[in-house]
Amino acid sequence: MTETLEASGAALTSDESEVEEAAGGSGSTSAVGGNQSGSSTSKPGTVSSTGRASIAADRGGGKARAWFSAYPRSKGGSSSTTGAGPSAIGNKPGPTTPLEEGDPLRGFELSFLSLSGVDDTVSPRTLCDISQEFAFVEWGVNFRAEKQGREPRYASLTWLRMLQEEIDRRQQTGKFAPIHFAAHLGGEYCVDVLKGDASLVRTLWEDYGFLRVYLCPTRANGVNSSQLKKHLPTLKNVIVALPQVEFVLLVTKETRALTFNLMNEVQPNLAFFYFSEEAENGGPVEPEKPPEKRSAKDSPAKETAKDTSKGPFRRPPPCGHPGIHCGYGGGLTSENLTQELRNIAKATPANRTVWVDLESGLRTKGAGRPDEFDLGKAWACIRAVYDLDLPKSRPTFAAR
Repeated sequence: MTETLEASGAALTSDESEVEEAAGGSGSTSAVGGNQSGSSTSKPGTVSSTGRASIAADRGGGKARAWFSAYPRSKGGSSSTTGAGPSAIGNKPGPTTPLEEGDPLRGFELSFLSLSGVDDTVSPRTLCDISQEFAFVEWGVNFRAEKQGREPRYASLTWLRMLQEEIDRRQQTGKFAPIHFAAHLGGEYCVDVLKGDASLVRTLWEDYGFLRVYLCPTRANGVNSSQLKKHLPTLKNVIVALPQVEFVLLVTKETRALTFNLMNEVQPNLAFFYFSEEAENGGPVEPEKPPEKRSAKDSPAKETAKDTSKGPFRRPPPCGHPGIHCGYGGGLTSENLTQELRNIAKATPANRTVWVDLESGLRTKGAGRPDEFDLGKAWACIRAVYDLDLPKSRPTFAAR
């Protein structure tokens, strides 16, 4: 993968990647997922990148095990949803409240709860532990050449190697449940795929087991979106060349021309992801009133203000083509996830299965701490979905 990333314009090396040291944390200095050759030459009083990763791994793994022990999830009496989880999990029924008659979530099917933006602040071991217990969880990893391993939300190459080693180790034990990862490509990585280069996607699938790849060709993701339509033939070639991978196209006003044209000859491994542009612009806003209906209190300042308290985000109905798997994101947090799932369910016709994706709503900033992926918020989302007892089938092309 090193060669693939370098060819895409990101010469990443392991000594460039840094994992932020946990505030007040302590733990083992062994690497996650396997033994590391060589010895550390860090100066006294400093923590090497491997040591920092181990501290984060120990902290995250301890939290995950504590959550598993404290929260009984099984509704049918078994100790695990997959049969491959820690034995410490309780087998008492979870605190589920039955959905009322008429609730839009009755019969609503969720294929994935995608938790994105995982980076070096959380260990691959922790993610795998959670996935072994909750098969509907998918982890999203962002890829962008100029940010990889240098900014929050962008895991380093060292972290990806640790992930690969951890998955390999689990597979060798013979007790391995599927672990779902999705790659979110922006910047040069996304442009390369649009131009017909399938090398990075092939590496992510073959070497790391990524079954889904998001393409995010928008200005916010470092891509010039003014002439996306010209990439239609080359993008189709990549989608056809890798039928084992589900390609997820971000659907916004910027990508509309490409989206509509892809629907003319739908491939079975194509999916659409609807990101709320209201969320990107600062929050849900009321529809603009026509001039004749404006009152004196409707000042221009009030019309342009982004008031996040004015009701839920608008969620459009999924693509009318029944063969296209659809997902929703933008503005989702651990606090509003249940209500937003209801809004999505209202927009989704019967017999359509969708997924949801969270990223910004899973971050936490604090004094002396960077922008971190918050395992507590991730757990709250998992618990919310589990307690709703939604049908969680996985009918995606990539998962079949």
